[in-house]
Amino acid sequence: MSSQPNLVMAAIDIGSSAIRMDIAEVHHDGTIRVLDSLKKGVQLGREAFTEGHLSQETMRAACDVLRDFKTVMNTYGVVRYRAVATSAVRESSNSEMFLDRMLMSTGMDIEIIDGPEESRLTLTAVMDAIRNEPALQGARSIMVEVGGGSTDVALLHGGELQQSGTFPLGSIRLRAGVATGTARQDQQLRLLRRQISSLLSNIRREMDVRSAVNYIALGGDVRFASRILNGHTKDSRLSFIPKEAFSDFVDSISRLSVDGLVQKFSIPYLDAETLSPALLTYLQLLKETQAQHVIVSDANIRAGILQDMAPSEQGKRLQKLSMQILSAARSLGRKYHFDENHAERVRDLSVRLFEEVRTEQRMTDTHRLYLEVAALLHDIGLFVSPRGHHKHSQYLISSSELFGLRRRELDIIANIARYHRRALPQRSHIPYISLDRDERMIVSKLAAILRVANALDKDHLQKVLDFKIQREGDQIVLSARNISDLAMGRLALASRSAFFTEIFGKKVVLREAART
Repeated sequence: MSSQPNLVMAAIDIGSSAIRMDIAEVHHDGTIRVLDSLKKGVQLGREAFTEGHLSQETMRAACDVLRDFKTVMNTYGVVRYRAVATSAVRESSNSEMFLDRMLMSTGMDIEIIDGPEESRLTLTAVMDAIRNEPALQGARSIMVEVGGGSTDVALLHGGELQQSGTFPLGSIRLRAGVATGTARQDQQLRLLRRQISSLLSNIRREMDVRSAVNYIALGGDVRFASRILNGHTKDSRLSFIPKEAFSDFVDSISRLSVDGLVQKFSIPYLDAETLSPALLTYLQLLKETQAQHVIVSDANIRAGILQDMAPSEQGKRLQKLSMQILSAARSLGRKYHFDENHAERVRDLSVRLFEEVRTEQRMTDTHRLYLEVAALLHDIGLFVSPRGHHKHSQYLISSSELFGLRRRELDIIANIARYHRRALPQRSHIPYISLDRDERMIVSKLAAILRVANALDKDHLQKVLDFKIQREGDQIVLSARNISDLAMGRLALASRSAFFTEIFGKKVVLREAART
């Protein structure tokens, strides 16, 4: 019996300091074997973070690299690829021109991803790398990757994501901030440390980094430190550096100039430029935690992309992602001191109503996830003010970063949350009308469900503890055994269910179940 051939795929990461590609063979059991890894230095970030745009010369250099990569892909017989660009392209004023130039010159379609998507892809690879490490699964850990333009930070507990964020703290950005040309090495070092300390204060405000007992570090700069201190450890996906040894190493290399680093370690000049700023950032954040070791992982964004594209077990990965997104939503809710019991109750009620209408409305698991996130966060605007809090909720959601969700998805969720009370969607509401037609229809459907669910727990007292749903003609009947005040429940429902009836053509009725 002949077996189907394994799939050959490619993951391309257009970063701030280099363009990298991994080509891998994906087996039918889900295992991934990397066949080739390529890297070419292109300093996109140097221009993006100082000039605000990419020059024609830099775009030509990127085109040349991608053409070469495409030739290699063809040689290996790559059948599927995903190419992503991160902070340097994302922050460039001519990013759309860059994407078009790459497409016209190379035929490659490149996607600009935001911070949460970047974190999700990296975390996917990290979780795979640490899954056989019980100590890391059970304790609170912090994951850190210092890139050229930004630093990704995630807090994990029991193998589950608790918080995540992307911060404008990167090695190229830092180097550009102190590249005075005339400053002595010790003066540049003081400036670097001062910059890092100032930016780390933002991370401390956003995340409970002091609770972390494990410190997982990713990225080429920290892997370089591991190779120097531990030697080559190709047989292990994780290596450990004692805190004191790491601190001493960073102190020693930070005293060297860029030329000195090139001469001592025989590394490319472009790599030497980012080494000290990156390692100083890792060290200062390490000192904020309880960790006694730096755990260096070989995981990277390309490994996450390859796992995403692998056809086997995609359902499990999507389920895991949904759980991580909901966990991140709860963390955001706690940041704004939400009523967690009420939020969870509304989420549960919303899901039950959603499942009643999803098939005939052709709604998907993705739509259900949008509804769940909106239900969890619909009241966070109370943190700003009780007056018009639905509008404040919309603003807080749309201006936040939420792990695993893209900016457009957050805009949809923010609109759903905005219409959980008061006015219905109007063409005069700019955030609503800026969505396309299909997105506006999804917002209306999910907001109609959320309004009903919120009405059933209007007083945040969980009066309707359980109910059964049944269809009776054009009615959806909610039968509950323990409604403490049926009249008030019906009144609250009547004031919020008209939109549901308009959208779905069905009336929602609250009824006390017959006692048996």
